[in-house]
Amino acid sequence: MNFTYTSKWLFQKIFAILFLIASFYTVYSLYGLELQNYDVITGWFKNYLNSFSVLVMFSAIILHSNIGLSSIIDDYIHEESLKQKIILIKNFFFVVLFFITIFSLVKLNL
Repeated sequence: MNFTYTSKWLFQKIFAILFLIASFYTVYSLYGLELQNYDVITGWFKNYLNSFSVLVMFSAIILHSNIGLSSIIDDYIHEESLKQKIILIKNFFFVVLFFITIFSLVKLNL
């Protein structure tokens, strides 16, 4: 699906707001925890609201970055075949990063 520059700009701002909200919640909920203790951190991740906030935060970061890098690629790469290769590599990288995030959160919750 192709988006206009206006919709890309709007989505990028929405993802930035989601990232900020999830970041504030994550930092607030981590305040006062003993962060050097592995059991405390894994216990924190076992709370589904905490895991969900981390998932939202990383998803928003990934989507925000994807839109931003696409804009940079569109602006500065003019050769169409090279642009398509770079976009393919970028999208593959972000999909792998998203799956690593999901699998890590699932592993921490089991």
